[in-house]
Amino acid sequence: MTSIDGAIAATGHGLRIRPGHALIGVVFMRWLAGIGENAGIAGLSENAALAALAALALIFLVRMQMARDAGLLLAGLAAWIAAGLLSAAANGQLANGDGLELIALLAFYGLVANSARLDLRGAAGLAALNRLTVAFLVAGAALAIWQIAVGQAFHAPARPDLARAQGSDVHPVSFGIQLVIALAALEVLRLKRGARFGALHACLAAAGLVALYLTFARTAWAMAAITLTWALLAGRRFHLQAAGLAVLAGAAALSAANARFGDLASLPLFLAQFDAGNIVFDHRFVDNSVSWRIVNWGMGLEQALQAPWLGHGPGQSAAASAFNLEMHNIALELFFECGLAGLAALALVLAGLVRLHRTLPRAGPRDRRAARIVSGLGVALLLAVMVSTSLVDQLMTITLYLLLLGISRVPARGC
Repeated sequence: MTSIDGAIAATGHGLRIRPGHALIGVVFMRWLAGIGENAGIAGLSENAALAALAALALIFLVRMQMARDAGLLLAGLAAWIAAGLLSAAANGQLANGDGLELIALLAFYGLVANSARLDLRGAAGLAALNRLTVAFLVAGAALAIWQIAVGQAFHAPARPDLARAQGSDVHPVSFGIQLVIALAALEVLRLKRGARFGALHACLAAAGLVALYLTFARTAWAMAAITLTWALLAGRRFHLQAAGLAVLAGAAALSAANARFGDLASLPLFLAQFDAGNIVFDHRFVDNSVSWRIVNWGMGLEQALQAPWLGHGPGQSAAASAFNLEMHNIALELFFECGLAGLAALALVLAGLVRLHRTLPRAGPRDRRAARIVSGLGVALLLAVMVSTSLVDQLMTITLYLLLLGISRVPARGC
């Protein structure tokens, strides 16, 4: 136990709360609050997030310890906060709630990353995160099936006929990405704990895959495929690689025939009409999520170049969008909102994450397999933030990823 155990120990019955358990408990609270808000309790998730931020800040202040290997990531997050404050000040938006929200989110991620590196240790950390992962997959699958069955699913304005499960989140894509992270965590935790692939593990994975399918989130589907492909190709067992790639080829064939991809058939017509040097917003040709992304990126870049040094202010990219949607590209979003200072901060954050991935243990076969899964997930997330969603304001998504990255440094049992 670390020195903070004494500071946060309960005195009533000799019960001690380990910092790792406190971290998982805080995440549990925020996750349950999201479910409650989806059930109709307005503002619950935001209040829970603030309470979680306060709890993590208190733990940090009592201990005043920073994980050495997370220093570069934390420096990048601090630089991001500074860039946001500079941009808000330059644009007269210091009192704007968007800037304060950005600071709170980035501070939360920094505290989670630091605590995950310091406190998710050994068998206790593995067990704590395993409980959260199992609960997330079981409850997520139950919620997804229930939402589809009773007509409480998500319907996008562009596709009102398509019912999509959003589970414990507010959007199917966010929930789908969280499921991919949870499925990766399920296997990583199995490897680290030295457990066999049994019936229970298979049922949990199947539940997560069912929920993932019901999200109809193409981004999440692609992330799952990238993670699996990376893990297989990085291995040395040819028969597993061949079997896995055969499964992926079959999944790709089924996806091509799936109606979820039918709207992409208009892309050739859109691209034939699109002119990067003279972007015109034309509803006739922008009829799917890929088309509007391309138009949104072009318009966003033109606007970002008007204030390249400090940007237009935190949270302003969605407000300036012709589609009233976020930029769906983290680099362009930061350039638009915080200018070149924001891009520099992003480079530090990515470098910090790469450093954490490179510190994962690879001494034994189970550690190597776990590291390949986590690395594949990291690549998938990087691609997602560049072409799909920025993830900055998706608290549970980033939190689950940071928890997985933290627990992955624990050596596998018997290695």
